[in-house]
Amino acid sequence: MPVTGLSFFHGLLTRIVHDGEPSLVPRAERPSSVPCPSTGRSLKVSTIDAHTQAVCPKCQQIGRGAFVSFVSDLRMAYACPKCDEVVWVAAS
Repeated sequence: MPVTGLSFFHGLLTRIVHDGEPSLVPRAERPSSVPCPSTGRSLKVSTIDAHTQAVCPKCQQIGRGAFVSFVSDLRMAYACPKCDEVVWVAAS
């Protein structure tokens, strides 16, 4: 799995190529928080579920992106390796 070196989603993730498909994995040296897209306030990262096969809520393609959850925030973010977008979704 060669790393391409491309940092993604405020430095939380790195793009790799696995079996010819792009994928996102957590960076070893990553920030502990990211800015909220609507307010700019700092959101502390709780978990990163990466390299997981899922359907992107934006482009509707199946890929190995990453779900990121936050402490004291009911939203999650999905980072898509196919459309290079981060989609914020409300947790249910």
